[in-house]
Amino acid sequence: MKIAVYGSAENASNELNGLARETGKTIARRNHILITGACPGLPYEAVLGANESRGEVWGFSPGISIEDHQTRFNFPTEGFTKWCFIPEDSPYSKQDDACKKQRNIYSAAECNAAVVISGRRGTLNEYTNACDMKKPLGILVNSGPAAILIPLAEALFQKPGGPIIYHDNPEKLIIKLEDLVSKSA
Repeated sequence: MKIAVYGSAENASNELNGLARETGKTIARRNHILITGACPGLPYEAVLGANESRGEVWGFSPGISIEDHQTRFNFPTEGFTKWCFIPEDSPYSKQDDACKKQRNIYSAAECNAAVVISGRRGTLNEYTNACDMKKPLGILVNSGPAAILIPLAEALFQKPGGPIIYHDNPEKLIIKLEDLVSKSA
């Protein structure tokens, strides 16, 4: 199973970093592939956790190459086992924000399920993509803005997306996601 971890790309508390790292470890220990937007912050903490458990990690970069990923976006490169880049011939390949949104669509399409840890606008974009694609979602409760806003956003949707579960424990959240994915298969 491929599980995306979405969350704040900026500095977070030590507690949130630990939860993200534990999420990555759990995904790897349970023999799943971790998918992230190949950015710093909480998603990268999940990468580091997955690496500690020798897991497979796919990075969905907003760049068109590893060099672009490093120089234009200044994003990390260590710890990823597979890369997915924006096509160089994309009409928006020179627009940073458009590249990030395109990357978000690709990662949501590729995953079987997604976890949201904290986050803000970019995380909400990843969430709505996964929701529109009816992917099961796990929300790490009490983790920050996006995790608080998602239940409110759900009330606004007229058509349901994929199932959403909430938990404050990364391991229990991943186990519940496994159950949701197996039931929908």
